[in-house]
Formats: sequence, structure tokens, C-alpha cells
Amino acid sequence: MKRYLYNYQTIVTFSQPVINHYLLLRCQPMTGSYMRIDEEHLIVSPGYNISRDVDSFGNRLIYGGQRDEHTALAYVSTGIVEMSQYVTRTPRGISPIYLIPTPLTSLDNEQAAEWENKHNSGNVVEEAMNICKEVYALMNYMPLTTTVDTPAMEVYRLKKGVCQDYAHLMIAICRINGIAARYVCGFMEGTGETHAWVEIHDGYSWIGFDPTNNCRISYGYVKIAHGRDAFDCPVNRGVYIGNALQQTQINVTLKEI
Repeated sequence: MKRYLYNYQTIVTFSQPVINHYLLLRCQPMTGSYMRIDEEHLIVSPGYNISRDVDSFGNRLIYGGQRDEHTALAYVSTGIVEMSQYVTRTPRGISPIYLIPTPLTSLDNEQAAEWENKHNSGNVVEEAMNICKEVYALMNYMPLTTTVDTPAMEVYRLKKGVCQDYAHLMIAICRINGIAARYVCGFMEGTGETHAWVEIHDGYSWIGFDPTNNCRISYGYVKIAHGRDAFDCPVNRGVYIGNALQQTQINVTLKEI
């Protein structure tokens, strides 16, 4: 077992005052067979009324709002988790939705034909690792070349993007080859922003792969949420009334203690 300290800070500033600002956050670790929360704290700007829930995927939700005029929102999610090797066992099986392409994880017919039956060794984990390696080799990490709405078929044409794009492309290829796969967001060891990776199901457990860093995950990844694709589990969403421009600063630190 290993213990990690995580700290996730977000500051949202507006160019002029806004009102009726409502938000939905996924900013606290999921509990599961590989990770246990020893300690956690959540701090949100004064004036925000906050409630807690879970979504249909089991992801923890923070939601609420601020009606009064304001120009900034800040929140901090911090704590300590204890984790074993990254494996989440599923004794009751899984939903077939993780085999079905979504708008963000679809390739066109020509692209799909390039990958179909290319990975059929019979060993799901080995096949997933090979797909992870090929996505890593194919892609160039290049921020600001895609958006949160860029689908895998466009990522495949561009051959560049960020962690979300790497994850969507790997998921698309896995599903084409009959491997159940889902999108995961959370924190990776080090300092930076939130990160995205992939879990595949080998018939018994969910196993993590990070195509952005070309590795099978063992330790050093704190899972916040999962879904069919990024649309199912954004770390934050919000609406407000006003004509302001919004700027968001995110800082994540995860370190072993």
C-alpha cells in the first residue's frame, strides 16, 4: 500500500460581476477496491450553497450556486488517500455500454477498418497495452489544437492533441476490437492540471492504461470520475447570468508521503 497527498485548486475569475452562478463539480476521489480515503477536505468560496450527491456512474458530485453578484469562484479539494495497485474488481460484471461507440469515441468506416481485428491475440491486457503503445506512437502532445468536443475520428486525422484526445482514441480502438473501455479523469503524480486516462475490462477487473504516457497504471493515479467518454464526467460545469469573460486557473499536486 502507498499513501498520497492530493491538492486540487481551481480559481475562476470573471471580467465583470455575474449573478445566479450555478456549478457542478467532480473534484473528490472515488473510493474503490484499489483506493481508500484517509482524509479529505473541501473548501468553496463563501456565499456558495453546496450539496452532495452521486451520478449514474457512481461519481461523487458537488453542486450548488451563488445568487448574489460576484467576480470570482475558488475551491480547493485536498486530502490523503491510500492505494494498492490499480485494479478494480467487478464480481457482478459490467454494463455493455462500454463496448458501444459514442460521438466522442467513434471512428469513420475507413479508419475503423484499419484497426478492426488488428489486436486479437486473445489476451485482453496484452492487446490493450499494444493499443496504448500505438496511440502513443501515433500522437503528438500539442495543447490548443483540439477542444473538449473534438471526436476521436478528428483526433485520428490530426494525430495531435492532449490527454483527453489520447484517451478517446484509445477507447475507440479498444471498442472496435471488442474490448470494453471507459474514460477516466483524475490526478497524476506530480504537479500540473487534471489528467485523463483509460480503463479496460479484462473479464474480471478494470485495469488502467495511460496512453499519453505510454504505460499500464500501477500507482500514482487518483481517480475522480469515469464514464463512456469525457462528456459523462467533466470535472466542472457551470452557468451564470452576465456578459463577463471567464478565466480559469487549475493547479493539481499529487505526491507520495
